[in-house]
Parts: sequence; structure tokens; C-alpha cells
Amino acid sequence: MGVPNRHVLTAAISFAFLIGLLLPPTAQAHSGGPYPVLLEEPAGPYVVSVLADPDVGVGTFIVQAVLSGGGTVPADTEVTLWVRPQDGHAPEAGYRARRQQTRDGEAFVAGVPFDAEGVWQVRLVLEGTAGRGETTFNVRATPPGRRWLTAVLCLLPFIGLGALWLVAVLRSPRRPRQIPSSLRTRM
Repeated sequence: MGVPNRHVLTAAISFAFLIGLLLPPTAQAHSGGPYPVLLEEPAGPYVVSVLADPDVGVGTFIVQAVLSGGGTVPADTEVTLWVRPQDGHAPEAGYRARRQQTRDGEAFVAGVPFDAEGVWQVRLVLEGTAGRGETTFNVRATPPGRRWLTAVLCLLPFIGLGALWLVAVLRSPRRPRQIPSSLRTRM
């Protein structure tokens, strides 16, 4: 009885591992949404929050802004992200964010190209009839993809525990079902 169960278990684990490896590349390249890098930071007449997903290639920045008094940002407001690598291998470059509707309301969204891993300084500039605001922060550009491999490696202990449980259940002795005494008298 032990040999067929071992083959079934091996096949099940192999199948699960192969399914994880065969996910579409778009699913492999991203393991979550942008994360907060600034929360309610004052910048001139504005208060800004920034979510970022700074992947090597093209990183995404979502800038949410309100006026410091709580009003909405005027329609003519422009948002620009100026980025430069901390190691100085490239000059500072600016990227304009587009105003668009997101699931959290209206925000400014920018795609910023990162040519290398490492820490990048971001200078956020907002300009419009309400005035000019600026703030700086750092982000770490990370390689896209391969995060799926990290997820699989983190799941391995749980898969191992599940496999051990399955082996224990399959090897446990089968107890015969006992007929309750009330039913035995009726037979």
C-alpha cells in the first residue's frame, strides 16, 4: 500500500510545482500593488501621498494630492517626478504624471523608467494656480519578475507540512466501522 501512495503524492507535488512555474509571465512579474512611500506629506499648499512600484524597466507612481485646507486640487495643476540614481550613473530626469481616475479617486499617475537596481532619489513637484509645492523621497528600484520564485520558496515549508500530513493520513491504520449496539439488536 505504501508504494502507490508515494507515487500519487509525488505526482501531486510535481503537478502543483509545475502549475506555479507555468503561470503567465504577466502574473509572474508582479506580486502586489504599489506600496506607500509618502503619506500626507505637506508640499507647499498641497498635502500629498505617493504609492510606488519602482521596478527596473518602468516603475509606477500614483500621486494623490489635496490642498492643505482640504479642498480639491485645481484642474491646471501639473505634477512632475524628477528622478536620479543615488550612485550618480545618470543625470536627473523629469516625468510628467497624468491625471486619471483610480479606484481610490482622482490621482496623478506616472510611469518612470529605471535602468538599474538601487536607490533613486525622487523629487516631486506640483505646480498650478494654487501655488508650487515640492518634496523629496527615496525609493529602491527592484528587478521585475522573479518575485514568483520567492513566493514559491516561501510556500515550500507549507507544502512540505501538507505532504507530511497526507502521508500520515494515508499510512494510518484503518479501523473497522463498528455497528452501534442499538442497531445490532435489530438485526
